[in-house]
Amino acid sequence: MASIPSPVVAIKINDWYKHIKRFNVKEAHMLREEVRKDIDVMEEDEQAVLYFQLMEFRHHLMTDYVQPSKEPLEKSDYLKAVEG
Repeated sequence: MASIPSPVVAIKINDWYKHIKRFNVKEAHMLREEVRKDIDVMEEDEQAVLYFQLMEFRHHLMTDYVQPSKEPLEKSDYLKAVEG
């Protein structure tokens, strides 16, 4: 299988980010899955992988904002999760 050029994947990640900023949850989820598949067969590019990880983080922030958990997280539990 031929590898996908990293600029093509970076453009998809950028489109994904546009949907995240607009809170288009359905489109963001679809692009996320598409980008995940493309990342696996993409040519090696550390910058594109870092960009993908940043968008993963922002995607999680968006989903947490749109669908917050029903039980509020205690500050001590949050610190344990962050600090390991």
